[in-house]
Amino acid sequence: MKFYVSGGGTGGHFFPALALLECMQEKGLDVEFVGSQRGIEYKLKNYITCKANFVASYPFIGRSIKEKLKAVVYSLLESLKLTRHIKTAKGGIVFGGYASLPLGMALIMKRKPLYLHEQNSVPSATNTFLSRFATKVFITFEHSRRFLPQEKVIKTGLPVRRSLLRSHLDKRQVKESFGFDPTKPVLLIIGGSQGAEFLNRLALDVFSRLSLQGIHITGEKDRELVSDFYRDKKLPVKVFDFSDKMEYIYTACDVAISRAGASTITELSLFGIPAVFVPFPFSAKDHQFYNAKEIEQMGGGIVLRQEHANLERIIKALEHILTNREDLSKNIKMFANPNACEDILRHIIFDHA
Repeated sequence: MKFYVSGGGTGGHFFPALALLECMQEKGLDVEFVGSQRGIEYKLKNYITCKANFVASYPFIGRSIKEKLKAVVYSLLESLKLTRHIKTAKGGIVFGGYASLPLGMALIMKRKPLYLHEQNSVPSATNTFLSRFATKVFITFEHSRRFLPQEKVIKTGLPVRRSLLRSHLDKRQVKESFGFDPTKPVLLIIGGSQGAEFLNRLALDVFSRLSLQGIHITGEKDRELVSDFYRDKKLPVKVFDFSDKMEYIYTACDVAISRAGASTITELSLFGIPAVFVPFPFSAKDHQFYNAKEIEQMGGGIVLRQEHANLERIIKALEHILTNREDLSKNIKMFANPNACEDILRHIIFDHA
């Protein structure tokens, strides 16, 4: 029983696909990955532990007419090439984004079962198009339902890496390993896989004003500037540009200031970390705002649009969360489904039993 998985272009599409690949291989399924030669998945191809195919696919949304034409032509050409690869496939699942379109179209052309996973509250253009032909559409946020064929939608949550799911670390010990006082709260600043300049600069003011310990994930660009600032001010903040040991960082932290990508929200939820969400204001169709709004409505965090996220409002929101942290932690923890991979596979395998 062979399946194909595709997702990439950005980390938001690639990492959930990678998590599902990991789960499928653990269960002994024969699986191949399809990604883009220009996406993050190609740079991180060493993380892919099955056979991987990288196609020439290009972004469409927000591009010039010439670039859009190029994207369409290459999607068609690569789809036709993939039809030869998937002759014996039982089906495939795509995670949206331009990197997924060639596999999705190839499965449609060969009349193979097509499954979708939509990470965000507002579906990508790729998933919106492919949903008309899909067998089932798995979603993370309830908000997504209004944009997709209702009879096909199943809420499973977002697939997450096994290293996070298997984390049973002692909070006190992990805090001490970072050099923190285990009796005091730790604030996490995280802007997603690429960092966030706005949050990075806001964090400097927050830690200068409040007597909080913290972990700050800056992204590559701002790491040196931020590290120098904390060192000069003698502030108890650990700085990383990126970490592949996020289970330790999440375990150490009690509250966060964060962007609102689906993966970040899901991971914060798994560890019960309530957050002040400052959605990226230029996310496609404002999906980060709607992602975060769903958590706020559950009572697991507070949403501030970037234009409203001044220092005073951020501090007020943090103080509210810290005062009511136990309740907010329980609420945000209800969002994530640690069994998302198994639930997705159960639906796919049941269709082919």
